[in-house]
Amino acid sequence: MPTRSKTTQAFQLVVFFLTFYACGPSAEKNDWPDSRIIDWLAYYDLEYEGFEKSHRFERPYSVTYDFQAESDDLYTRFYVYNADSTQAIDLDSYHLALEKRDDGTLYSRGREPDMEVGLICFEENKRIRKLFCGTPCIFEEAAFDPEGRMVVAGHIENDRGYKPVLWVMSPNGTFIEQHAYLKDKERIHPAREIRYIADIRLEEVTFWHEEKAPSLDVPL
Repeated sequence: MPTRSKTTQAFQLVVFFLTFYACGPSAEKNDWPDSRIIDWLAYYDLEYEGFEKSHRFERPYSVTYDFQAESDDLYTRFYVYNADSTQAIDLDSYHLALEKRDDGTLYSRGREPDMEVGLICFEENKRIRKLFCGTPCIFEEAAFDPEGRMVVAGHIENDRGYKPVLWVMSPNGTFIEQHAYLKDKERIHPAREIRYIADIRLEEVTFWHEEKAPSLDVPL
């Protein structure tokens, strides 16, 4: 009897390990945060786990425009596409002036104070305004998470500087959550340090202040 009991226990142990390795955590792939968000976090030396939900806005106001894709659209290369490329997040065309020089390089004279996050739905030929903000907000990076939610990374200005923020939007547009960086409550960046757009995401674009006034405190 004792021998049979040990054999049974050994069999159960084998079954446990086979089940664990077949169906457990080791078989799952953690692909979030997206590489874009990881780059943004690394640029400002932030941790994804340091953000906590601070506000939730139910049924946010949105505006829908007609949209027609153009082959010579300078902003297309900077769109953030979803998994099947039926949708794209546009962070730039509303506020940023882009032009192509004779040598083919891109140049910008700067941006407007107001910024918009647009969701382009190619199959419906529609563009939906998902976020809009004036001077206090800077939208720097975006991605679609595994549940299809839009995640936008950026900063909000207060009386001491710019504080890191993540905005999370539901796929059907019913809510927006604002997540503030609370791990380090004093994490504030001055304007001259808000450089992710120019240094990383739009690094191929030459901005006017880089040529005319490199030391100018212009958050881009």
